[in-house]
Amino acid sequence: MEKDDIKMSVGRVVRAIGGIFYVEPLTGKDLIAECSVRGKLKLTNSDILVGDKVKYLLENSKGVITEVLPRESILKRPYITNVDLLVVVFAHENPVPNPSLMARFLIIADSSDIPYVLVFNKTDLVGKGKADKLANIYRNYGYQVYCTSTVNNLGKRTLQKLLAGKVSVFTGPSGVGKSALLNMLCPGLKLKTGILSSKISRGKHTTREVQLLKVNPLTSVADTPGFSQIGLEHLKPEELASLFPDFRDYLGKCRFNSCIHQNEPECALKKGLENGMIDPERYNSYLELLKEVKENWAKRYR
Repeated sequence: MEKDDIKMSVGRVVRAIGGIFYVEPLTGKDLIAECSVRGKLKLTNSDILVGDKVKYLLENSKGVITEVLPRESILKRPYITNVDLLVVVFAHENPVPNPSLMARFLIIADSSDIPYVLVFNKTDLVGKGKADKLANIYRNYGYQVYCTSTVNNLGKRTLQKLLAGKVSVFTGPSGVGKSALLNMLCPGLKLKTGILSSKISRGKHTTREVQLLKVNPLTSVADTPGFSQIGLEHLKPEELASLFPDFRDYLGKCRFNSCIHQNEPECALKKGLENGMIDPERYNSYLELLKEVKENWAKRYR
């Protein structure tokens, strides 16, 4: 191989399978290159993630990654980097949204420091009145909320504007219609969609891996595997409440600076609960997640 036959390129990892990384160039008209790693990078190839911007030596359509460029952001569930927008998707019905599971996904989104929105899909199954009621509850909590339906294209133009010029990740539990929603927003993707199981009220995992898909030269989206459970191992008990937007006005006003808003006296958050300013369902979700976070944190010191 002559030196003149090799060129250095800069691209983004759009797929990773078994130590092979598929890299799309950031500029130019080169096709996606199948890349490997070698030398010093080979010792850390598990740290190369979908979304990473990399330098790679290219010969024809084959390449070797030589450097991973600094990351602007990282999402840990699923692992993907350099994300501009996180779209958390739940369904109005089929499956019915679980408040505790919603809290988990929104906590992961809030702790990622990546801008995010909440989407309630399958609006056609419940009607506008019921859909607006649920959406407004979460808007009052402090979330940016949209309602969509792939049956009547509800929300299509609004979300297309949100995605334009960004790298966006769609995440949420299985069965809520993420792939169908992406097909509505970006018809050229032709993603496989599934049918909800009538026996277990849970969707099939039609998406098996994280893969970035190009919508146009400036816009990419990622469909991700559906999750029935996501862990909160990275959180400390004292920071959990700050990830609930509707709790933030009460933080820092408790008697004790170390208050975790459970059994402590003179807790401003619990006073808000007693006065009807905090939704009891949200507080119960908080206590449920707090128990898990405390147990996870305790395991680190056993």
